[in-house]
Amino acid sequence: MLKAFEYGDLLITLGTGKVSEREERSTGLAGEHDYAVIDLQEHGGKRLFLVKNPWSEGNRWSEVVETHAGVDSKEPSAGPGPASSGKVQAKQAVLDPGTFWMNINDVFQYFETLYLNWNSSLFSYRQDVHFSWDLTGRNGLWASFGNNPQYQIHSKAASTVWLVLSRHFKSSQGPNSLSDENPPRTSAIDTGFISLYLFRGGGERVFLTDGFAARGPYVDSPNTLLKVQLPKNMPHTIVVSEQDLQQSGYSFTLSAFSLQPLTMTEARNRCGSQTVMVDAWTSESAGGNASSPSYSKNPQFCLDLPQASDVSLLLELHSGEFPVHVKLIWSDGKPVRHVATRDIVGDSGEYRKGHAFAKIPNAPAGRYTIVCSTFEQGQLAKFTLQIGTMSACTVERVYARPAGHFVIKPDLALFAGETDRLWAPLRCSRLTRLSVTAQSTGRAGRTHSRVGSSGLPLKVSVEYGQGLMKRSLAVSGNDDFSDGHYGVQVNDVDIQPSMCTQAGVRIVLERAGPLGLHGEEGVEVEVYSDANVQVGSWYGLA
Repeated sequence: MLKAFEYGDLLITLGTGKVSEREERSTGLAGEHDYAVIDLQEHGGKRLFLVKNPWSEGNRWSEVVETHAGVDSKEPSAGPGPASSGKVQAKQAVLDPGTFWMNINDVFQYFETLYLNWNSSLFSYRQDVHFSWDLTGRNGLWASFGNNPQYQIHSKAASTVWLVLSRHFKSSQGPNSLSDENPPRTSAIDTGFISLYLFRGGGERVFLTDGFAARGPYVDSPNTLLKVQLPKNMPHTIVVSEQDLQQSGYSFTLSAFSLQPLTMTEARNRCGSQTVMVDAWTSESAGGNASSPSYSKNPQFCLDLPQASDVSLLLELHSGEFPVHVKLIWSDGKPVRHVATRDIVGDSGEYRKGHAFAKIPNAPAGRYTIVCSTFEQGQLAKFTLQIGTMSACTVERVYARPAGHFVIKPDLALFAGETDRLWAPLRCSRLTRLSVTAQSTGRAGRTHSRVGSSGLPLKVSVEYGQGLMKRSLAVSGNDDFSDGHYGVQVNDVDIQPSMCTQAGVRIVLERAGPLGLHGEEGVEVEVYSDANVQVGSWYGLA
């Protein structure tokens, strides 16, 4: 360090942390303040720093330090500062205002940070990228990495790389107000923090903060450094991050320094075709999580994939921090009223604050339904859904309950004891097309709104006729039992009034097995129809 300093290849600065007023008075050092190092000395086993307070007339270090130039006097000098060589003149016993000597042990004890600023020409290879970043409308701490500047960095040989991010100062004047008499002024740097992240993964774009290989500290200065080790021929992704910057436009420079050849290019996105949908959870569409009976109210979108493709789904709130989730369901693009486990193609995992991301590799060609949900019912907010695919696709909004349809909610169906089949008569006054959904509410007397609670294996059907003439008009899940926690459904069943009066039409619920001593299990049923229908009381069969 001493030799590099003498050669002019190293600049050193020091920073204090938070200190009390009493400590400031006793040490002469200002809290949370930066100091310059303008000379280094080493003699007689002592290693000394000549420290300069840029305030000049502020407090100074209270100790007296012996140097080869004499005694460090506390009295200011009216003469010139250090010689141009950077050395204190041999006979100078009086230092300039705000300048003082400290031994290295005191530097480590009383300063929180030591900054080493190396001459960039010491590195054999350098790459720079200049870019702009518009933070207007960004959701602060709860935003994903989906729209952050990202770059792929690659080295053909294993190497150490120093990454430096520099935030540019902005002029406080417009271009038309500049003249020789009115030169440009730079405004004070905006409040806020910047940082750099490094991710493995082939240099592709990343969307979440999880799983980073290295991360620098968030700093409120215009420059931040991240030192990383790059393996041979293994691309990594660099992500620029911020916290609490004002929602405005910014420009940056990202520089990479190394002793080995390297390249730095914009990170690639496998899902290069992007479709953006802007929507909202309203009082009519904030249905809550998948265990909520109103889950089907959530905003839904039909995704039409003409060919097999990776699919990425990025859901972001415009503001707020409540947990959200996105799910891709195999449903031929039709509205989803309840979710069967086997129909889930992929989802974003646990609910997370502000944003959610799902990546589905090699989804087959077909029509899917995307459901965007909040964890709790009634949470209202605008959101953006960004759908990424490897080729062009079609996305459109779909609605679980078409306008003008009737919604009929019969009494709660209760399974108890050895009962494994319940039925209720259904009547209509004219030709009607209807759908039926059924969802387990859990044991009677218990609230079931938590994700992950399980329901009994369930099946719902619409039957016509009696005895040997009985037949199913429609049955859920290809006549298989499904997890009642997610619900089951039958769609688009046509009912004639004569069918109800002759042999009778009924809604039938079946469970996989008796609950025995586990108590009652409730099932909520909803009927959606294009005409009014009546559903009678529930009857049980063991």
